[in-house]
Amino acid sequence: MFKKLLYFLPTILLILAHFSQFLLSKTQEHFVVKVLDGDTIELENGDKIRLLGIDAPEIGEAFSQEAKLALEEILLGNIVKIEKDENLDKDKYGRLLRYVFLEEKLVNCEMVKLGLAKSMAGKDVKYYECFEKAEEEARIKKVGIWSSS
Repeated sequence: MFKKLLYFLPTILLILAHFSQFLLSKTQEHFVVKVLDGDTIELENGDKIRLLGIDAPEIGEAFSQEAKLALEEILLGNIVKIEKDENLDKDKYGRLLRYVFLEEKLVNCEMVKLGLAKSMAGKDVKYYECFEKAEEEARIKKVGIWSSS
């Protein structure tokens, strides 16, 4: 029995190493099935994701529909990479707070750059500089929520 276990040990260790790498990974790939608003999406597994570091206009506010439509155009029906922040997990509504990447682009920052969301990222947020640069660019170009005083 012990000899048989030793025979399969390398295979078992390889499988365990691969599985542990998956569990320790900060990013996971998922399919976007629904866009709820300008900063919230739903994945194929039912998870609701709030895009971390941004705040899009609420339903009924100026540019809320544009924000939702833009996020649908960017994400709906696509496979995205979801990255968890080390310090933040869920909001008060139970939605997962995550960075969302599509083809290496941080969609959270793209929404700010389009002027369809404000940066809410504090200096402790991993991509703080991206958010600050995106909001500055949107303000200078006076796009979206920055188009009127």
